[in-house]
Amino acid sequence: MPVPSPQRYRSVGRRQGVEAVTLDNAIAAFARIRATDTRITPVLTLRHLSALTGLPFLFLRRTVARKEHVNYRKVYLKKRIPGRSTKRLILIPPKSLAVAQGWLVQNVLRYTVAHPASFAFHPESSPVQAAEQHPSTKWLLKVDIQDFFHSVSEGRVSAIFAGLGFPKLLAFELARLCTVAADRGAGRNPQPFAGPINYYDNPFEGFLPQGAATSPMLANLAMLSVDEALSGIAKRTGFRYSRYADDLAFSTKKDSSVAQMNRLKREVIAVLNDNGFRPNLRKTVIRGPGSRRIILGMLVDGPDPRLSKEYKDNIRLHLYFLTSQKHGPQKHALSRKTGVSSLYHHVRGLISWAKQVEPAYGQLALEKFQTADWPPIQPRRIFKIEAEF
Repeated sequence: MPVPSPQRYRSVGRRQGVEAVTLDNAIAAFARIRATDTRITPVLTLRHLSALTGLPFLFLRRTVARKEHVNYRKVYLKKRIPGRSTKRLILIPPKSLAVAQGWLVQNVLRYTVAHPASFAFHPESSPVQAAEQHPSTKWLLKVDIQDFFHSVSEGRVSAIFAGLGFPKLLAFELARLCTVAADRGAGRNPQPFAGPINYYDNPFEGFLPQGAATSPMLANLAMLSVDEALSGIAKRTGFRYSRYADDLAFSTKKDSSVAQMNRLKREVIAVLNDNGFRPNLRKTVIRGPGSRRIILGMLVDGPDPRLSKEYKDNIRLHLYFLTSQKHGPQKHALSRKTGVSSLYHHVRGLISWAKQVEPAYGQLALEKFQTADWPPIQPRRIFKIEAEF
């Protein structure tokens, strides 16, 4: 977005009767934001954001103060953890708030830079690239961060926006627009972040909702110092480090020992704890010679990431029944108690992932998949959620 020169901005402001100190502060804020990246759209106040987004100022202010009745839609997705089943909470913002968050993504956050060890939530990143950092792995440590998004507080998000050059008051207001507050239960609520004005006081500390457009990139930025510290540990100890969202991996192609791996694990966990992140100990594992070394579903014990035998067997089984004259798509779908279109999209998705990891194998599987006698297929359903503020 074009920004007027300081001279022109000051001249126009003087003619409109704006105080010199206000003009100086605005020009300084422009300079700080532009110093981060010239493509970031400078915003000076919440009222300025209202003009840029077309959203009512009163709605933005009451949302920041947690006084507006903003209903995130709750969606619970089942996830399986060894030994127990639980659910992942997805919070989908209403249309009005999604407009503000989408504007921040397109005009601010898309121009921020994640740590080089991060391979999620930024352009052209992928899990395959993360796995490619670990060729010929002999020893592997995998650490999972529990409640990754919910561990990033509004205070940390406020510091992120301030670090990008935005004024402190606005940085706090932007953080409130990107977080949701909730009572976590007796003894589980952290000390609330002190707001800059009394009107913004709230008894509950906000956190990043998984489901908001702003959350992934803000989570990456919240991990910058952690990624830097963990990269330092990896370099000092002769390991390689990558992070894909909440999945951390440390590997070496050299000889090591269980004792050395446990020392590394303790160091990593200490860094996470010191920065407000809790490791999921159920999913924190050490793998050495004689065991399968898998990162993000890919084997990394060879020069390139590859699919597991079970994954290929699953595709092979689907292709056998789909292309068999005795079975075909309809009978195969019926045996799996699903629709033909759902089966089509499921198997096509498996093959798409295979093409990313092992392109030649994936292409052969796709060619065989296309020889099946498919009836007309319904497009994959995408649910559009509408909500008004």
